[in-house]
Amino acid sequence: MQFNDLKQRIDGIEESADEAKRAAKSAPGQLQQSVEALHQQARQAQQACSSSGGSQQQGDTSKLREPVLQLEQAADRALQACKQAGGSVDPQLQQAIQRAHQEASQLKKQIQMG
Repeated sequence: MQFNDLKQRIDGIEESADEAKRAAKSAPGQLQQSVEALHQQARQAQQACSSSGGSQQQGDTSKLREPVLQLEQAADRALQACKQAGGSVDPQLQQAIQRAHQEASQLKKQIQMG
């Protein structure tokens, strides 16, 4: 996977996490915490991407495997919290979490293959 593609994907996940964070203001506490953790992991993955210096070398993407794995795990937890909250979850929040989870899962699979 090209470094720029990876960076764009992480940026997209971070945007979804931002959207989820904005929509989570009225969500139950557990869900808010999960969304906050997702947002923090997305930011950390972005920082890891930035600290790789934008080099196109394959070795740099291997440094991002752990942040991407942690991001995907945070997205899993947020999705579980969303499901546990049931029908009281704002649809915008639910969609943002689902989008972040889907993107993070796909990215994890791609980075593990690459």
